Amino acid sequence: MSRIDHLISPVFFLVFLLAIEACATANKSGDGVQPTAPGRVAEKNSSANATVAAPAMDVAAIVSQQNHRVAGLKIFATRGSAELRWHDENGDHFEQAQVDLAWRNGGDDISLRADKMGERLAWAGANAKEWWLFEPKREPSRLWLGARDRPVPDSLLPFAGPDALLELLAALSWPNTVAIVQESPGNFTAEFARPPRGAWVKTRVQVDKNNALPSHISLLDAKGAVLAESELSVPVMAVMNHLPMADRPMVASKITLKSVSNVGVWQIFWDEPGAREDRLKDRLFDLEVIRGVMRPVEVIDLEKAPKK
Repeated sequence: MSRIDHLISPVFFLVFLLAIEACATANKSGDGVQPTAPGRVAEKNSSANATVAAPAMDVAAIVSQQNHRVAGLKIFATRGSAELRWHDENGDHFEQAQVDLAWRNGGDDISLRADKMGERLAWAGANAKEWWLFEPKREPSRLWLGARDRPVPDSLLPFAGPDALLELLAALSWPNTVAIVQESPGNFTAEFARPPRGAWVKTRVQVDKNNALPSHISLLDAKGAVLAESELSVPVMAVMNHLPMADRPMVASKITLKSVSNVGVWQIFWDEPGAREDRLKDRLFDLEVIRGVMRPVEVIDLEKAPKK
């Protein structure tokens, strides 16, 4: 298996692993970082490196606005291109693939496919209990299976899982308890705890006040170190014909994903994000149907002994 196959197959999923029961878990989560001060927000004073009082921000309204946007993403499908750039002892490298991402039931079910020149590179997915990752280019071809909260092995995002991907895409609801810090007149940062998933236990989100959309997301460990981050830009309204125009969510159509622990940087460009029915067919989320199509030679269930 080539170096790029090793990069694309495991990463694509873990840049996702993909899926999302996290939505349900995160919605129920009441744990988080306490606000900076009741009814007030800290504003950074760069000249004096001090904290001064700023006009109060309505934290509840900010959380409500974010969660209303996420509620419009209970079903979602998009197609686009993903570019991977990395550096090693042989210099700089570039690779590109076509990707299809879809989820439903608020992210309980998810499907991520990666192709190049009509050839399937990887197919990952998850439901509320487990995730799966098909690697047809590996010799022999392989299917990985694991519990929802178990990281994918040998991933360039070793902490990642379905919930991590959704968080990096700004597609998870926020808990009620959030700390808000005013960074500048046009931006503020929200920080909150998440139920531990591997090393990831906390999230920091920079929000553009002009459109109230997350623009930079960092996943943090228990010590506050950044594990991975995303930059979200070029917002577009998702094509959701089943929703009134006022409820159709805005999503980023350009996303940069990177992990502190590896050399690769992903750039993803979505084309017509929305909820097209032809991209949300049942068979895309059915493990047994996919398994019959992919026919992996080797199956590794991380909850059981390896088997062939």
